[in-house]
Amino acid sequence: MSSSSISDLFDIFSENKYDRDIYHDLMRDKVREVLLVASLFDSFTLEREGRLSEAIFGEYYQLSLTSAPRVTSVSSPDKALEWLRNRRFDMVILMVGIDRRANVDLAARIKRLDPNMPVLMLVNNNKDIHLFSGDNKPEHVDWVFVWNGDTPVFLAMIKLMEDRINVHRDTQIGMVRVILLIEDSIRYCSRYLPLLYSEVVKQTQVLISEENLDEVNKVPRMRARPKVLLATNYEDAQKLFETYRDYILCVISDVKYSRGGQIDPEAGVSFISYVKKVAPDTPTLLQSSDVENRHKAESLGAAFIHKHSHSIGRDLSNFMLAYCGFGPFVFRNTWGEEIASARNLEEFEAYLHVMSDETFLYHSSRNQFSTWLMARGEIRKAKELRRLKISDFSSVDEMRRLLIDYFHQLTYERNRGEVVNFDEALLGDSRYITSLAGGALGGKGRGLLFINNLLERMEFSRILGDVEVDLPHTAIIGTDEFENFLSRHRLHDAWRSDADFESVQERFLSCRLSDGLHARLRTYLGQVNTPLAVRSSGILEDMLNQPFAGIYVTFMLPNNHPDLEVRERQLCDAVRLVYASVFSPKARSYFDAVNYQVEEEKMAVIIQRVVGRRHEQTFYPDISGTAQSYNYYPVSSLRPEDGVATMAMGLGRYVVEGEKAFRFSPKYPKMDLVAPEHQMENAQQHFYAIDLCRKDLSLIGGEDSSCVTLSLEDAERHGSLQHLASTYDYQYSRIVPGILRPGPRVLNFADILKYNYFSLGNAIDTVLNIVRESMRTPVEIEFAVNLEKNRRGKFSFHVLQIKPLVQQAEKCSIDVDALDREQLVLYTEKGMGNGRNETLQDFVFVDPDTFDKAQTVDIARQVGRLNEKLRSEGREYILLGPGRWGTRDPWLGIPVNFGQISNSRVIAEVALQDFRIDSSLGSHFFHNVTSMNIGYFTIPARQEQGFVDWSWLKSQPVMERTKHLLHVRIDRPVTLVMDGTRGISVIAKPGAQISTQI
Repeated sequence: MSSSSISDLFDIFSENKYDRDIYHDLMRDKVREVLLVASLFDSFTLEREGRLSEAIFGEYYQLSLTSAPRVTSVSSPDKALEWLRNRRFDMVILMVGIDRRANVDLAARIKRLDPNMPVLMLVNNNKDIHLFSGDNKPEHVDWVFVWNGDTPVFLAMIKLMEDRINVHRDTQIGMVRVILLIEDSIRYCSRYLPLLYSEVVKQTQVLISEENLDEVNKVPRMRARPKVLLATNYEDAQKLFETYRDYILCVISDVKYSRGGQIDPEAGVSFISYVKKVAPDTPTLLQSSDVENRHKAESLGAAFIHKHSHSIGRDLSNFMLAYCGFGPFVFRNTWGEEIASARNLEEFEAYLHVMSDETFLYHSSRNQFSTWLMARGEIRKAKELRRLKISDFSSVDEMRRLLIDYFHQLTYERNRGEVVNFDEALLGDSRYITSLAGGALGGKGRGLLFINNLLERMEFSRILGDVEVDLPHTAIIGTDEFENFLSRHRLHDAWRSDADFESVQERFLSCRLSDGLHARLRTYLGQVNTPLAVRSSGILEDMLNQPFAGIYVTFMLPNNHPDLEVRERQLCDAVRLVYASVFSPKARSYFDAVNYQVEEEKMAVIIQRVVGRRHEQTFYPDISGTAQSYNYYPVSSLRPEDGVATMAMGLGRYVVEGEKAFRFSPKYPKMDLVAPEHQMENAQQHFYAIDLCRKDLSLIGGEDSSCVTLSLEDAERHGSLQHLASTYDYQYSRIVPGILRPGPRVLNFADILKYNYFSLGNAIDTVLNIVRESMRTPVEIEFAVNLEKNRRGKFSFHVLQIKPLVQQAEKCSIDVDALDREQLVLYTEKGMGNGRNETLQDFVFVDPDTFDKAQTVDIARQVGRLNEKLRSEGREYILLGPGRWGTRDPWLGIPVNFGQISNSRVIAEVALQDFRIDSSLGSHFFHNVTSMNIGYFTIPARQEQGFVDWSWLKSQPVMERTKHLLHVRIDRPVTLVMDGTRGISVIAKPGAQISTQI
C-alpha cells in the first residue's frame, strides 16, 4: 500500500474524527472570571461571608455543568479599574447601590478601557427598575437584571453572556439550536431566565442520558445545548431571527414591547404572525400577564403561558416537551390519543416499522419528526426531513422507508467505532462494541476499540476492492464487574491460597456474578446463538513493555445448547474462569518475572462471535493467523519493514501456540519464504475446531474443553481445502497447486497468495501499515477469514486483536569483519534483541547428543525446575535447545510456558541435523520473550549463518546434569552482544573482545 493511499485514509479519518469531536469545539469562550462591583454591605449580603461563589458553584453542580466561574468582589470604582488593568476578567457585574450615577459612570469607564468587556447591571430592588429600563437604560450597560434574593439569576446572567459570545461560531460549526426570547421586563426576565436555563440544561441532560453514550462523551455533548438569545424589541428580535433562522428551536415572546421606537401592545402577536409566515413549523410560545391573550395565541397556533402563574416552571417544561422535541416522542393516533412513545433513536426507529399509516401521516404532516430530531442536535437531517412532503412520494410506505433509513443512519453515525452502552436494539449490529459492564476495557479491549474506530471511519474498501475489513461482533465486560466480584465474594486473597489452582477455579465457579450482568448476558444470548470466544482483557495485557500475551485463558463456547439457562451458565462459567486465571501459576510466575503485583491487575472480559462456518458437527474459520509489521528474520531481498504473516487453517490457537504454519510476506505474497522442497516437512497436518457435540461442558480443562483436533482429511471431506491446499507430487518431487490429483496435501494457500483468488496479502499489508502508522510502533495483528463472500459480494477480513511489538531503544552495531569465530560460543544471523550484557555465567542446554524428541514434555519440566532454582539464587542464564521453545506441539520443540524460562536472558532455538523447525514467529511465547528484550536466537543448520561451540560448552564446569539437560557455569562472564537492526548476535568466550558501536 502506497504512502499516499495511507495519507488519504488518514485524511478521511481525521475528517470523520473532527465531525465526531465537534462538541469539543463548542462553547469555546467561557466566563471563568467575574468581577462583582458592589458596596461593602451589598458584597457582604451577597457573599454572606464568602458563600456567593459556593452558591454559584452549587447551581453548576446541581445542573452537572462544568467550569463554574470565580467571583471577585470589589467595593469601589477605582478598585474595579485597578483589577481590570491587572487581571483578565470575562464579565463585570455592577451592583446598584444608593449612588446610582456612580455605576453608570463606571460602566462608561470600563467600556473605554475595554470596549468588548460585557457589563451587566444588577438592580438591588424592584422599585428602582424603572430608573434603568426603557429609555433610561444606560448606554454602556449590556443587560440589566434585578436581584431577587436568588443566586440562579447569576447563572442566567453568566450563561446569557456566554451564549451571546458563542452563538455565531457554534451554529456555524455545530449547528447548535437557538431559543429566541423576546422580553423587555427586567423584573420578569430576572425571574424567567433562570427557569428557562434550568429547563434547557435539564432537558438536554435527559436527552443525553437516553442516548447510547459513555460518560466521556456525555460531558462535551452538554456544550451543544440550545443557546438562549434575548431581545427587548421587535427590530432586534427580527434581526436575530433572520440571522439564525436555520437554527431556531423555538420563539418565546412577550406581547407588549417596543416596535419602531414606540411601545406596541400587539408587538408579540405581530412577531409570532411573522414567524408563522416565514417558518410555519417553528414552535412558538406567547406569554403575557393578561390571560385574555391566550385566545390570540391559540388563533396563531402558538402555546401560551400566564406570566403570573404559580406553575410557570412546569408550564415551560410542558411546552418544551410538547412542542420542542424534548422528552420521548409520543406517537398518537388521528384523534391525538397516545399509543406509544420512544425515548431514543433506536426505539423510534423500531416503532417506525410497525406504526399505522394514519399515525405516520398524523406526525409527518405536522413536521413533528423533524422537530424531535432538531432537539437532539440532528439539525442537518431535521432540515432535510422538514423539506419533504407527503406529495413528494408515491406512497406512505416509500416515505416511511426513507425515514427508517434516516434514523438507521443516524444511529450508526452516532455510535460507529465506539463502545455503546448495553442496548438490546443494537446487539445484532456488528459495527458496535457493546458494553455489558462499566470500567476499563483492558489491553485487548483498548486495541479492539481502536481498530474498530479506524475501521468505521476509514474507507478501506476504496483501496482493497474485493475485501472488507471488519471486527467480529464484540461485547466487553468492563473491569468494574471484576472488582465487584472479588470484593463481594472476598476473593482478593486467592493469590495467597496454598490450594492447588483447580481448587481456586472451583471457588470462583461457586460465586455468582452480579444480577445486572446476568440479566444482560441472558438478553445477549437470546439474540446470539453462534459459537462465542470468551477472552481475557487485563489492564496489563498488550502493554508496550510487558504484554502478558497468552498468560490468561480463552474459551471457545459452542453456544448451541437448546436450554438458554445452560448456555447462560456456560458463559458465566467462562467469565468466572477468566477472572480466576489472574491467580493461575502461569500468571503468578509471569508477575514475578516482570516485577508486578497480582493486585495491580484488573480484568475485563471480551465476548466475540467466533469467525467461522459449520462443517458437520464442528465450527472453524477457513484461515486464521497473525501478522507483524516488522520481520525479524527477513530472507532474500525482503526488508524487515516488509513484515511477515503466519497463518493456518482452523482456529487461531494453532498459530499462537507455535505449531507448524505457513509464513509469507504480506507485501510480496507470491514469494516463498520456505523453499518448496522444505514446505512439505513444515506443513500443517491438523487443525482445531469447536466441537458442536459438546453441549455439556466442564470448562476447568481450558480451551480443550470445547475444541477438537481434526485432520486434513476431515477438511477435504468438508470441502474446506479447495483454495487453501496444494498437492505434493512424489514422482517429480514438486508441489502442484490445487487438490485435483491424489497425493499429500500441503497447506500453502497458493490459490490465494499466488493466483489471486482474493487479495489477502494486500488486506494484511494495508491493515498493518495503518495500525503501525497510528501507533507509531511496529505492531502485530491476529485475524481470521472465511472463504465465502458477504452480501455485498466481498470477502471479509476479520481483525481479532492488535498489539504493539516492542523494539528496545539500546542498539549495538557489531563489526562482523573483526569477529574471531574461535572466540565465540555462539553466532547467529537470525537473532532478535538489542544491547550488550557482560554479566552472564550460566548456560542451560539440551544435550544435542542425547536429545529425544519424544521426551520434550519431560525436558520442559526439567527446564522449569532449573529456572526456579536459578531465579531463587538471583542468577540469569542462557538457554539452548532444539526446535521451538514454547510450542504447544511437543514434537516441534520444548513445550515450556513463559514461567518455566522466566529468568533466562537468551533463548536459542538450535536446528539439529535431523530436527529442523522454523522459528515460532507469531506465538504468544515469542511475543512475551521479545517484548522483554530477552535474546531470541535461531541457529540454522548451515554453519555460515550460525553455530554453537558445543565442545567448549561441554568442557565447562557442570553444576547439574539431568537425563536431558546440562547446567554449566563459566568462571568468568561471557559477552553477549545483540545487533537487532541486522539480526546478528554473538556470545563471546570470557576475555574475547567484541567491537561494537552503540
